[in-house]
Amino acid sequence: MQTAETQGRAIALSDVTKSWSGTLAVERMNLQVEPGTFTVLLGPSGCGKSTSLRIIAGLEHADSGEISIGGKRVNDLPPSKRDIAMVFQSYALFPHLSVAENILFGLKVRRTAKAEQTKRLNATAELLGLSDYLARKPSQLSGGQQQRVALGRAIIAEKSVCLMDEPLSNLDAKLRNAMRMEIRDLQQSLGFSMVYVTHDQAEAITMADQVVLMKNGRVEQAGTPREIYEQPATEFVAGFIGTPPMNVIPANELGTALGHTNSNLDALNIGIRPEHVSVSDHGIPAVVEHVEYLGADVLADCRVGNTKLLARIEGHTTLAQHSEVKLKWPVEHMHCFDRSTGKLNKNESALLNNLFA
Repeated sequence: MQTAETQGRAIALSDVTKSWSGTLAVERMNLQVEPGTFTVLLGPSGCGKSTSLRIIAGLEHADSGEISIGGKRVNDLPPSKRDIAMVFQSYALFPHLSVAENILFGLKVRRTAKAEQTKRLNATAELLGLSDYLARKPSQLSGGQQQRVALGRAIIAEKSVCLMDEPLSNLDAKLRNAMRMEIRDLQQSLGFSMVYVTHDQAEAITMADQVVLMKNGRVEQAGTPREIYEQPATEFVAGFIGTPPMNVIPANELGTALGHTNSNLDALNIGIRPEHVSVSDHGIPAVVEHVEYLGADVLADCRVGNTKLLARIEGHTTLAQHSEVKLKWPVEHMHCFDRSTGKLNKNESALLNNLFA
């Protein structure tokens, strides 16, 4: 049934739950994908992201909740009736068919007119740079070219929704970087709605309009890449997003280093991105334990009391291993988390700002 929640949305999941033999794979998942946008389901292995995608596709059935595509409830519809295209981790190309035949396979099954098949094939091949390879077999193509064929088979269907399950995981790092930009450009130029699964945060941050970070079958946080990076809702988000990840350190350790004693600090952790930490004449005393020179940057692994703190500093900075330094950071870039729940605690931010300003 179409509701105010689902109307006008390309995809909407409402309280979707899925269990395997009593183990929750997806728990009360809510998701909204606006038309023409790129949403990435991100998280570690076993977090439920691929299961969620398969539920949208109709390859798995939800135990409860509602799935809608284009404002229409699709819980009981098979994949072929959901009006979607899908690209899998394995390219699933037919080795005995040519590139052209692989791309056209779906249209032939649906008995699309031959003139229309030819028109779409030529347009798709030109878009993907495959015009000179249509007569070849998949085994005669590189990994990147095979990935383009799989994309072509999805694009030629001209569906408004496309689902992709870790499509770049079989490619080397350099080719992955190039292909993720190609996929993003294709999505924007063709205007379809994309849901894309990956465990690679770099793919998520660089490609998505919306990142949905999952953990243990639940959505930890959903938002734009900038929101997820700059305003993490939990310690898990803070630690998963960012290379290197955010420092999360006990507030009382920092308090002790500055001579502050406050019982309220015992229940809190402070998050600070390494790039916001700098060396200063005044600040928190620290010892440099390791220095990694990266050219433009230096990664300094420091110790504050019994706690590690990573600083990402401009490359011209000279730091010696085992040297004593003082570290500081802008208070507006501090994040306060409850140590027991791991959730962001905005109520205690004023306390931290006063102590560590």
